[in-house]
Parts: sequence; C-alpha cells; structure tokens
Amino acid sequence: MMAEAETACQVQVHISAEDRPGILAEILAVVAGKCWHVLDIKQFVFHGLLNLSLLLEKAEGGEVAPLSEALTDHGARAKVGVRVFPWEPGLRPEVPYRHRSVVTLLGSAIPTPVLLDFTETLAGQDINILRIEQLDHGDKHVIELLIGTREAHSSVDVLNALVRFKESFQVDIAVQDDTLFRRNKRLIVFDADMTFLQCEVIDELGKLAGVGPEMAVITHQAMNGELDFRLALKKRVGLLKGLSVNQLEELAGRIPITPGAENLVKILKHLGYKIAIVSGGFQFFIDKLTKKYGLDYGFANQLEITGGQISGRLTGRLIDASVKKDILMDLAKKEGFSLRQVVAVGDGANDIDMLAMAGLGIAFNAKPIVQRHARASINQTSLELILYFLGINGKDLQELREIVA
Repeated sequence: MMAEAETACQVQVHISAEDRPGILAEILAVVAGKCWHVLDIKQFVFHGLLNLSLLLEKAEGGEVAPLSEALTDHGARAKVGVRVFPWEPGLRPEVPYRHRSVVTLLGSAIPTPVLLDFTETLAGQDINILRIEQLDHGDKHVIELLIGTREAHSSVDVLNALVRFKESFQVDIAVQDDTLFRRNKRLIVFDADMTFLQCEVIDELGKLAGVGPEMAVITHQAMNGELDFRLALKKRVGLLKGLSVNQLEELAGRIPITPGAENLVKILKHLGYKIAIVSGGFQFFIDKLTKKYGLDYGFANQLEITGGQISGRLTGRLIDASVKKDILMDLAKKEGFSLRQVVAVGDGANDIDMLAMAGLGIAFNAKPIVQRHARASINQTSLELILYFLGINGKDLQELREIVA
C-alpha cells in the first residue's frame, strides 16, 4: 500500500488513540511542516477513544514518504496509532450516495439480534449505512442511522423495505429524508382522541347517554376504516341527543391527557413550535384543551346545543379526514412554513391523509391501517418520545425538561 501512496497527490491519514487535549494540533503541525494541505477532516470520540481522519493534498515541496515517516515517528513518541492510505480516484473512488435518509430506532431495548436483522434487511436492499449515532441509552434506547443508496429512493421506499422488520420486533421506527427540514420542524398538528387525549371522548359521552356499547362499536369501525367517518359521526352524535351542557362540563374536567403530552407541549413551545389540535371530536372540549395548555390552534366539530342540551346534530363544517388534511395545509401556509416543516400525529383512519401530507407523519399507538401509511410510528405510552424523531438526544431532552419544569 505504501508503494502506491508514494506517488499519490492525495492521501488519507487515520489516527486512533486514547483521547487527550492536543492530538489534532500535533498532527496538523506535522502535516503543515511537510507541505500538505487539509482537504477534509472528521473526528469523533467514542467512549474515550479518539478516531480522527484527514484527507490531505500535497502542496509544493510535499512528498508522501517524508510525511508518512514524520507521522509514524510522532505516533511512536505520542502513543498514537497512525495509518496512511493512498487516495487516488482510481484506487479509492468516493461512492456517490446522493440519496440519503435518516432512520431512527426507538425501544425500551434494542438487542443485538434486532440490530442484526435490521442491518441485514438494509444490506439485502443494497442500502448502505453511512453513520450511526446513539441518541439515548437510559430508560429508552434510541439509535439514529444515516443511510444511502446509489439509486434514487424515498423514505417510503425504505419503509416498504422494512415492513417485515417492523412486524417482527417491538421497536418503533421513523424514516425521514435527510434534508435541512428534518431538524427544522416548526408546526405540529395533533389528533385529539387516543392521541393527545387518553380516551375517545365520544365513547365517554355515549356512556353518559346510556348507549356506551353501541357507541363503541361504531367508533371502532370508523377508526379502523371499516365505516365511512362522516356517516359514523352523524350516527354517534344522534345517539347523544338530550345530554346537557352540565354533563359536558363534568366530563371535560376529568378527561385524561396522554402521558408526556403536557411536557411535550412545554418543550415544543420553548423551541418555538406552533401547536395545533385538529380533531374529529367536538369543539366544546378542544377549546378547553387549547386554553388550558396554551395551544395555538384548535379545530373540531361543533355540536348543536339547544336549550342547554345536545340536539343530536352538528353545525358548521364537518371535520373528516380530507378536512383535517386541508386544515394542516392552511395552517402551514398561514404561518409561512413548508409542509416539510410540519409534524402530524394521529391514531385513526381519519388521520391518514393528514399524516401523509406532513413532512413527518407519526402513527401513535395507531390502528394497523394507519401504521402502514405513516413514515413513523410509536407504540409506547409517552408522547414525549416524539422528540427523539426530531433529532433531540437524551442529554438535550433532560436539559429541556429542566428548563420547562
């Protein structure tokens, strides 16, 4: 290898050592003294071990042999491992992985067999792993991978390749295009029932009206895409006829929000996000949520109230899947954000269009039909886990928690 390197105009130098201050400065002093320029450089420290790579190009008076000898001598004195490789285009061409995505794996644990299956799945699709970073390894284990292919691909293509992997392991996954907008989200849109809230409000209303079982069956069919949402909603609202506003107020005071929701809102507001709820539920409850948690927008269906009681009808625009998507698009336009800067979170079939339109659509404890259409899924209890899909690591998350506490 050194015979090839002796005539090279460019070389790569790899340095490995126990980390300490001054290693890079010492190496650069040798490089500059032997008349070589630094074209590219990358360094990271892994559990106290330094890994440093430099791509060098010879300047006037620069030769490979003196550079290599000087680096080797320095390495022996400083207890630093040094290797010099040729970098002629014909000998070591750079692979053009122009098409890149970021995959995030999240679980209570990610054991070696899971990683093995995941990496074998990628390899089987001719997908290369370019970088791996561990975002957290506390109560949750989170790994972020930058992947690339020579041929054009989308995040949907990668998800399709991972279908079997997703079905085989209890690991949540997100796939996003590797663009500026991945870490530049500015608007998040939540569904309400079973997403921001820990119940189906209309089912709770059904219990108050004495039609709980009948209501739950219709809700289940609608959320699984087995029944048209508009028809299902009208049928269910009809069952609520006669409920009083006082009963609505009593229910509103005891609806549980999903674990992690309040902290997530505080953190996202601190980071400058606009936050909206777009619900197929009822404005009566969404207005209270919006006010209580300081959300920017809240949209839902309007119950008709006559004489202090639900009439069994709706007024105004009916919020279904198509309207949810339209509201998301309108909010992005109003705030001046690209759709690629929007996150949408939902669990039901009427959220699918909204999730598909957003730059990052997250199926949260969602029905199977929804998970098949989303670029990300979380099947754990806390909404706060969304922050990992936004590129926030465990250390930063702990700092944010302390700031908003």
